Amino acid sequence: MQVVDNLSSIEGLEQGTAVALGNFDGIHLGHRDIFRMLVRRAHELDAKSLVYTFEPHPLKILMPNRAPLLLNTPEEKARLIAASHVDILASIPFTKDIASCGAEDFVRDVLVGQLSVRAIVVGYDYAFGRNRNGTGDFLGEQGEKYGFSVDVLQPVGADGLPYSSSRVRELLIAGCVDRIPALLGRHYTLAGVVVGGEKRGRGIGFPTANISTRKEQLPAPGVYAVIVRLGGVEYQGLVNLGCRPTFGPGNSTIEVYLLDFEGDLYGKELRLYFVARLRGEKKFSDSDSLKAAINRDVNEGRRLLSGAKIIQYEEYLAGCK
Repeated sequence: MQVVDNLSSIEGLEQGTAVALGNFDGIHLGHRDIFRMLVRRAHELDAKSLVYTFEPHPLKILMPNRAPLLLNTPEEKARLIAASHVDILASIPFTKDIASCGAEDFVRDVLVGQLSVRAIVVGYDYAFGRNRNGTGDFLGEQGEKYGFSVDVLQPVGADGLPYSSSRVRELLIAGCVDRIPALLGRHYTLAGVVVGGEKRGRGIGFPTANISTRKEQLPAPGVYAVIVRLGGVEYQGLVNLGCRPTFGPGNSTIEVYLLDFEGDLYGKELRLYFVARLRGEKKFSDSDSLKAAINRDVNEGRRLLSGAKIIQYEEYLAGCK
C-alpha cells in the first residue's frame, strides 16, 4: 500500500479511483465493511482503491478539549488499512484552512479534480466540509452531477448496536477488554519500548518492564492478563496500568511482568494484547500484602491465559478477487 500525505505525489490514477472518506479511528468491524466495499468497487471499475483521511484527527485542531484519545497510532492505522488490501492511504495534514473548505469545493477540486473519483464509500454518519454539509445525501447529488457512484453503508453490529469507536472507548474506560474483540475483530493492543524504571518489582520478586508508548487511549487502571509479543515469540504476562498507589503518589506507568521469562528487555519493543482484566488498581498496606496479591494475580492470569491465542486482524474480500 502506498501511503502519502500529499495528493500530488500519487501516480497511476489514469483509470480513476474508488475513495473511502472517514476518520477511521480504531478500524473496527464497521470500518472493515467500508474497506471491503471500497475494494470491491475498485475491482469492478479497474480503478485504484484509496482511503482519504486526516492527520491529526480534526477535533485536535478545531476543538482540542473535545478531541478523543485515539485508539490507534498513525502507524497502526496504516498497517490495519493495508491489511484490507487498499492500494493507497492518503493521510492528509489537517489545518484550519482545510476546515474552512466547503463540501462542494472539496468534491470538485479534490475528489474529481485531483483523484478522478469514480466511486465513493462512506459510513452512514460521516460528514465533511464547512458546517459538515458533506453528507451522504449531498454526495449522492454530487455523484449525479460528476458521474461517480456513492455507497453509504448503514450501521452494522452483531448485538444490534452499531460498531463505533466511541463504544470501543467506553469499554476500555470501563476495563472491559474481553469485550473488545467483538467490536474490533481483534484484541486491543499497544506497543512500546522498554525503558528504565525504579526496579521496585524486582525487589519483591516480580521484575517488571516499564513501557513507553505513543498509544493515546489506554484501558482503565488496573491489572490485566496479556499476551506479549517480543520479536517473533509470544509470552503470557500481566500488566499494571496506573500510579502504583502502594508506593505513594506518582506518574501513571505501564509495567509488564512476563511469566516464565528471563533476560534483559531494556530497549526492546513489546506489543501487548489485552485478554482480560483481573482487578482494579489498589493500595496495599505493605510490600508483603502487595506480593501476596501479585501471586494471586499470577495464578489467575495463568488460568485465564491457558489456551488463549491472539486474535489478529484477518481480512477477506469475498467476490472481490
